[in-house]
Amino acid sequence: MNNRVLLISAAAVCLFMLGCGAGNQNPPTSAAKGKLTLKGQPVEGATIQFLPAAPEGKVASAKSEADGTFILSTFETGDGAMPGKFKVTVRKLVSVEQGVQKDGEHAGEPAFVNKDMLPKKYMSTDSSQLEFEVTDGGDNTFDIDLSE
Repeated sequence: MNNRVLLISAAAVCLFMLGCGAGNQNPPTSAAKGKLTLKGQPVEGATIQFLPAAPEGKVASAKSEADGTFILSTFETGDGAMPGKFKVTVRKLVSVEQGVQKDGEHAGEPAFVNKDMLPKKYMSTDSSQLEFEVTDGGDNTFDIDLSE
């Protein structure tokens, strides 16, 4: 019986110590924001991804608001991006009705496909020419105007 109590006590102490860690162990980030436009007009609902050039970097992303503004997040909402160089992709997927389903239990119901509403060249780091550098404590404002 004493061994069981000792074992339970030891397990409780271990769990307590795990819960009292040093807190946030994420690498430092810098505030980063911007505005997304297409031919000068704000783009709402687009996903902006900053993909790091450095292998130890982490992806930062954001969703654009109605006025086109966005705030990057890496580990927590609005925490910015790790300092470094990034290639940037931008997509705005919208579900569009395309015909009707032909088979299965939903036959005859509308069929939907995801369509990217922005120029295709911004979907991939291979074709997007968008590159930015996030600096530690600098003015990391990245206004992105997409063109065809």
